[in-house]
Amino acid sequence: MRAIYLLLMLLEKIAGERYVGLRRTAPCPDSIVHVFDVDDTLTCKPIDFDNTGLTKDDFFDASREFPVQQAVLELAQMLVDDGDRIAIATARPPERLTETIDWLDKHGVPFDQVLHSKGHEPSGVVKQEMLLRCQEDYQMVGTLFDDSPYNIEGAKLQGINAVHLRTNEEYWRNHPEYIYRVIL
Repeated sequence: MRAIYLLLMLLEKIAGERYVGLRRTAPCPDSIVHVFDVDDTLTCKPIDFDNTGLTKDDFFDASREFPVQQAVLELAQMLVDDGDRIAIATARPPERLTETIDWLDKHGVPFDQVLHSKGHEPSGVVKQEMLLRCQEDYQMVGTLFDDSPYNIEGAKLQGINAVHLRTNEEYWRNHPEYIYRVIL
């Protein structure tokens, strides 16, 4: 418990209307930031894993043991090596923030800040607000990497490049979201 307290003391709290998060490094207005989703983007769901009928909490509990998607990790590291920054933006609830940071650290995922949805609106709407926050903190948002077609659509509504990792197509077909352009 003491280690968690010390970790949180080293991180700056950040929040928006629809999200909360922690910042590991100060924002850099001269840098480009790339934004990565966690589940089914950075995490690699085992081939035999079936999330049919699981609640989101059950899925998040199981994902603690998921390995990192090696190619995505290598991409993030390559971007950092080129001098860019990394933000993590996830639909995970705020109470999973420390758990997410632990998973990222365990797998060597570089990041400057982690943003978690408050869960009151569709992720495609919340991620837009997260992206807008990143645009305020950095020179520009380079690319969003995400498995949700709705988050990809939201990024495009904000004029941000996005890469759709098609790792969870069936889930998104069964859980459509309404997307609109967020203006702050």
